[in-house]
Amino acid sequence: MALVGALRTFGAPAPLTLGVRPLMNTTELVISPDDGAIHLSGYSLALRGGLKKEAVRNALAALFRHEQAMGNGFEWLTFHNVTFGKQPCGLAACFKQGELTEVHFSVSLPTAKLEGGWPTREAIEEELAFVRSQLNAQLGTEPNDTSTVFPWGTVWSMFDPKGFQANSGVRYG
Repeated sequence: MALVGALRTFGAPAPLTLGVRPLMNTTELVISPDDGAIHLSGYSLALRGGLKKEAVRNALAALFRHEQAMGNGFEWLTFHNVTFGKQPCGLAACFKQGELTEVHFSVSLPTAKLEGGWPTREAIEEELAFVRSQLNAQLGTEPNDTSTVFPWGTVWSMFDPKGFQANSGVRYG
C-alpha cells in the first residue's frame, strides 16, 4: 500500500482496508502507452505532466479527498473511489510549482495480510506483482524492480524499504 509510509511518518492510525467490501461509484485508472496520460473512466480530463493543480482538482472534484502543501513548492492532491485492475486504489498527484510532475498509486488487494493494521512484506510483494501485471497489460512492457523509461517519462513499481511499502507511479518528463 503506497502512501502508507507518509501515514506512518505522521503517526497516523493503521489504514482502513477496502478488501472485501464492494466498491460503489468508482472510476478505473488506465495509463496510455502512447503518452503516459492517466485516464479515469467517466472523466474527460486525462492526467498528464504539466497540468495545473487547480484544473486537476476541479475536474476530479467528485474524487477529491485531501490536499497537502509541503512548504517547498511541492503539493499533493489525493483522490479516492479509484480502481486499478478492478482493485481499490489510492491515488496521489504531485505538483511542483502548481504543475503535475508525477502520480503515485497503491492497490488494496482483498487477500492482503495485515499485522497491526499494516501490510506484511508478503502482502506488499503481492501488491507489487499485481501492479506489475497490470502495468504490463496496459503498457506492453513489464517494469523491472526499479523503473522503466518511456519517451514521455518513467513508470515504477518497487518495494520501498525505508517506508516499508509498495511504491508505484508515473513520473513525467
